[in-house]
Amino acid sequence: MNKTAVRTLQQFLQKHDTYSGRIDGIRGPKTRAAVEASLATLADELPKGADAWSDRRRAIACLQLACRRHKIEVGPIDGLWGPQTEYATEVLAHLQATGKKPAPWRDQQPLDANPNGWPREAELTQALGTPTRKPPLVVVPCPWPLALAWDLNTRPSGIGCHEQVADSLARVLARIHDHYGPERLRELGLHRYGGCYNKRRKRGGTSWSTHAWGIAIDWDPAHNKLKWGRDRARLAGPEYDTWWRLWEEEGWVSLGRTRNFDWMHVQAAKP
Repeated sequence: MNKTAVRTLQQFLQKHDTYSGRIDGIRGPKTRAAVEASLATLADELPKGADAWSDRRRAIACLQLACRRHKIEVGPIDGLWGPQTEYATEVLAHLQATGKKPAPWRDQQPLDANPNGWPREAELTQALGTPTRKPPLVVVPCPWPLALAWDLNTRPSGIGCHEQVADSLARVLARIHDHYGPERLRELGLHRYGGCYNKRRKRGGTSWSTHAWGIAIDWDPAHNKLKWGRDRARLAGPEYDTWWRLWEEEGWVSLGRTRNFDWMHVQAAKP
């Protein structure tokens, strides 16, 4: 249960007149008291033994009941913070913010935008030159702290990319940071940077990788391995839908979203 979830819970409690404190995402004495006041009125919806649960577990149960009140599928009221509860809480937060539930994310198709006129992969040598020569690279600062995915103690100063994609990359990173914030980005593993420029051919193939031009970025490779599909890749989860939409609005392409493999990878080139 993260701070965002606690804020969602506090807003529910505030609306139901049991909480009058700040919406600060901190599960302090006022929030705990409000949870207990709300659960007292919902005792018949709690399973046997719920009165012996920890404060944290009772807060999660209260949040689960809030989701159920709004007809959001949340599963059993067990006070446990699992994937279903996390997703249901995100739906509730969206409902609180906008007055409506989000559109079903699995029904959404990747955007086919290309405002920057990115070339197709087959045209990259013509558009950007031969990948056997090092491209003109610039370092784009990242608004949130990065850690090298295979050595989390190494903190890159930014992302070294081809100069032609630098402005677009800076816009995407700024919008992502504004939406999620550094704490949530870290929770989602989006500080785990897997690299950009790398003069190599595609793994499992013979043609040049888009990394060889410095126009592709890998994110959290340990949890989004090359051959993993939607059933295993972390970046395929609904909590990353806005992440991908912000890339796609600038014309960047997720191989995961378009081909269901290599979910770590996003590139400024059309397949």
